[in-house]
Amino acid sequence: MMKKEILIFGAGALSLGFLGPELSKDYQITFIDREYKSDFLAYLKRENQYRLNISFPQIKAIEVKNVTGLNLDNPQEKALLIDKISKVPIIFTAVGSSHLRSVASILAKGIRERKSKDSLFILCSENGWNIEALMKSYLKEDILDVPSWLRIGNPIMGRMCRCEENIEKEGVYQSVADDFNWAVIAEPWYGIPLVESIAKDEVFFGRAFQAKGEREFSALKRMKFLLHNGTHAFLSHLGYLKGYSHFYQLAKEKELLRLAHKMMNDEIIRALLSYYGDVLDESEVNNYAIDILRRILCPVFKDSIERGVRGALEKLKPEERLISGAKFIISSGFLPEVYSMMIAAAIEINKKEGRLKGSLERILSDYCQLKGDKDRKIIELVKKNRRTIS
Repeated sequence: MMKKEILIFGAGALSLGFLGPELSKDYQITFIDREYKSDFLAYLKRENQYRLNISFPQIKAIEVKNVTGLNLDNPQEKALLIDKISKVPIIFTAVGSSHLRSVASILAKGIRERKSKDSLFILCSENGWNIEALMKSYLKEDILDVPSWLRIGNPIMGRMCRCEENIEKEGVYQSVADDFNWAVIAEPWYGIPLVESIAKDEVFFGRAFQAKGEREFSALKRMKFLLHNGTHAFLSHLGYLKGYSHFYQLAKEKELLRLAHKMMNDEIIRALLSYYGDVLDESEVNNYAIDILRRILCPVFKDSIERGVRGALEKLKPEERLISGAKFIISSGFLPEVYSMMIAAAIEINKKEGRLKGSLERILSDYCQLKGDKDRKIIELVKKNRRTIS
């Protein structure tokens, strides 16, 4: 029996390190990317497999099978892709929010050609609190009346993954395939939580999918967004300003880790339990927070600070983890005193690298969309922390 096919836009770290190994057990996977990955995509098409390094407790290489690739910049393969979009039940995007518009225009072409009225699920793996609405708005630029059978979701991506370039042949990591000199490294973390209203469809029979009630899903998503993504951003931005290259090096930074603990315990966790106390267990949240620090600082995974500050400008957008996280903490009745330090740090990094110009007040107002009395407390805290870290 032929396996159902899932399309994944993006053949980067998250797709190859998490979606590929989790989904290929039960589905046929097609990775889609651009010309710069043409050799690798051709390899996937020819061999239907690649290698992945799992990082804990020691590096272990595994083979990921039932996969193929398509080059979006190849006219014949693009035509095949549009035909596939018109037929498959599930499509993932893992391209970063800044590339969603271009993906949406391609999706629209396949959606218009779709004859079946069976549901099509577009699952956006990008970070951001309201990515589904962003994708829908982009689709509406090409499809004025989005069909009712099109469902858009934002599953929780819990596994950290990264790529390592120019690896040594006899080194620690195994390359994605014998003729390539780059590797994918992923931590051992399993399961893809989905809101139950989507996951109840019969196409989500795969073992990786975890159906969650709407309230619980919202809580788990917010917990991951703040405790995982937020702490990762906090340590990377402050660590970058201190001159570090890798997270594991921060284990000796006692004051920075003290601040991270304070942010997690006194601001994020208290806000989460205040807002989601009906569905979150306090002990489980505390354990998740402790485990996140272990994972981020893990010397075997060897995550880079550069990966954490990549897209530092994007992270300052109002719907992203820095600003929306601070607003959530405020809305739950707490002050993001430490949390706002990473907003100040991100602004400092972007100003130093020439991506932001002008006064702090103008940046907070125009780029971060923090306005007057409504966001006064966050603005004051960012100004205070900017003086501290400058």
